[in-house]
Amino acid sequence: MNILLQGAGGPASHGVIKSLRKINFDGKIVSVDANPLSVGFHLSDKSYVVPKAKDEDRYIEELYKIVNKENIDLILPTSGNDIIPISKHDHLFEDKLFMSDYEAIMDCSDKMRFYEKCKDEFTLPKTSQNWYDIGIPLFAKPKQAAGSRGATCCKTERQVLSIDYQAHGGDYIFQDNLPGQEYTIDVLCDMDSNPLVVVPRKRLQTKAGISSKGEIIRDEFIEKSCYDICKFLNLKGPICLQMKDDKNGNPKFIEINPRFGGGTYFATLAGVNFSEIILDLVNNKKPKINEPKPITVLRYYEEVVV
Repeated sequence: MNILLQGAGGPASHGVIKSLRKINFDGKIVSVDANPLSVGFHLSDKSYVVPKAKDEDRYIEELYKIVNKENIDLILPTSGNDIIPISKHDHLFEDKLFMSDYEAIMDCSDKMRFYEKCKDEFTLPKTSQNWYDIGIPLFAKPKQAAGSRGATCCKTERQVLSIDYQAHGGDYIFQDNLPGQEYTIDVLCDMDSNPLVVVPRKRLQTKAGISSKGEIIRDEFIEKSCYDICKFLNLKGPICLQMKDDKNGNPKFIEINPRFGGGTYFATLAGVNFSEIILDLVNNKKPKINEPKPITVLRYYEEVVV
């Protein structure tokens, strides 16, 4: 089996590669990215520089060529920028995609759309495109973005007015500020939108929106809520959900990314290898799904010389 990963410069892609190496995957791993200095190029078996995903026509044309040239059997969602055009053109990739459909992806990627769809069914912070509807303090972030780019906590009106909105597409949303513990929850669904496993973890430290320290936990409320919202949104494949405690210690959803997360490899280290489970599913094998081990993971940098 030959697997294609996008966003070779990002930690989600690196985590999938390491998860596949952990099970001695004997197929070919092909990675793509717009940046020729992507670390994932040196971790995979074959790599290609492609146009940026926002240049949709050129990107899809080039990806289609690579998929055919490398006889790709499976495309896994490892980049938030790439999954939107790929899912929009899913007819070009037949049954190679292990990810959510376009409409479900957009329900998550557009943060205002996500709020409007889910606010009456699940616990979310109050959200608006007008900051004065929320009040100070508040949390501001781009309507569509990834990796915490452009996100900021504003404790004064002056901070709200000083945000460089145009640097992040102009469209922002504003939310009640949640001061408590933050959680990342990794969920794997099958292609019928059935959640198979839910792995919550506390975010003990983050850098550029990515967990650098995390603790795998068990929490019945968080696990049930994530199971239910994935079913509600008809999500498929790997899902990365974010929740945060309000001032009373109640976890609320702040966003969902319908792809592998930058810290999903923590689940692999806890004994739940999403990549291995996916391979079993696509090969019509019954996957063995372990209970996640309660571990704490600390990350550090490793250098690649090119």
